[in-house]
Amino acid sequence: MTKEEFNKKVMEITPEGRKYPCVTDREYAIIEKVYTFHPSISETDGKRQMAELYVEYGMALIMDMVLRAETMEKKEKELREAQEIVKEMQAQIDWIKRGKDLMP
Repeated sequence: MTKEEFNKKVMEITPEGRKYPCVTDREYAIIEKVYTFHPSISETDGKRQMAELYVEYGMALIMDMVLRAETMEKKEKELREAQEIVKEMQAQIDWIKRGKDLMP
């Protein structure tokens, strides 16, 4: 999601007659992290969810979501690294099963 997409969503869901809040670059960087990594944000409807949170509750709620998003970001990285280790180990097992030298 880009900052422009986010602002457009915010405009769409802001109630008529209410001035929609314009997001700053700093705020958007935080919104993007929460949008990308928070486990409660939908992969299919996350743009709308984030805009609703921003319009209804502001940055205070989104800031409260940052720690969980950062924790998920870290765990996803750790999982990718562990999957790479398993993939390499499986390749070594396959190498040995094919009767190749013990050190690929």
